Amino acid sequence: MLPWLWGLLGLGVTYGYWERAANLERAWTLPAVAAAWACLHAGTMWLNAARDQDSGEILFGSGEAPPPPAPAWGYAALALSAGLAALISPWVGLFCTLCAILAVLYSHPSVALKAHPIGGPLVNVLGYGLLTPAAGIAVALGPIHGRVLVTLALLATTMLGLTFAAQAWQEDEDRERGDRTLVATHGARVTLWSARLLIGSAGLMALAAIAWGWYPRAMLVALPGLLLVDRFMARWLRQEGGGDATWGRDLVRLMAATALVASLAAVVQYGIAWRSLQPFAGQGTARVPTPWVLPP
Repeated sequence: MLPWLWGLLGLGVTYGYWERAANLERAWTLPAVAAAWACLHAGTMWLNAARDQDSGEILFGSGEAPPPPAPAWGYAALALSAGLAALISPWVGLFCTLCAILAVLYSHPSVALKAHPIGGPLVNVLGYGLLTPAAGIAVALGPIHGRVLVTLALLATTMLGLTFAAQAWQEDEDRERGDRTLVATHGARVTLWSARLLIGSAGLMALAAIAWGWYPRAMLVALPGLLLVDRFMARWLRQEGGGDATWGRDLVRLMAATALVASLAAVVQYGIAWRSLQPFAGQGTARVPTPWVLPP
């Protein structure tokens, strides 16, 4: 899953520079922040594997029994990630440290928020949906205003939907471990309906923000992709027992393709405005929010 995590981080960086309509003047930070989040992800996965001790289906890759040193490796990787991130900037270091703390709370046997019906999704939303893209925005020294908050809300809502979707085929495993995840307590159908409603809500919020003029209106070309995602979720709901991990992988790929189409449309609009010597990127949308906090 590391490429997807780097994608979230890169999305934050790109969006931060897009907001400012600025050049990539801090390129030296990109390898460091990528390394920090690679360590963060490795530590998170090692602790998670040590806690679960299973070899069932997972979203990406194959399930393997974790080696005995996995917990020690996990804590070392998380500490290294926080140290690397702190070298980039205090804000990036803070966001990475908070992610590392969430990783421990998620998988530590005495807390194990991943087994909690609210705690598990909350950790994923905060870590993947908010703190990771916010760290990318901080790398780019992006401003803070209403559009930034809407963007983070869209990512958080999408991540919550994906969190539930990733549980759909794990009903039996979660129940055997005694976990109280949504799929263990209410079954695959309720879990998939929750995922469908959340992902659909994020899509509707995005369309409303585009129509309002906070994002390039050329991004409306992604509407067919959003409809395809919803139809895919409808087909998934008809699968017995929540289907299997291939459904989750295909959902992520379809959503990524839809996001790529929207991003390419924004790039085209950016290029047209730039060549026409018009305001471009985040300063060239139909409506430009007034920053509450400017970058240092």
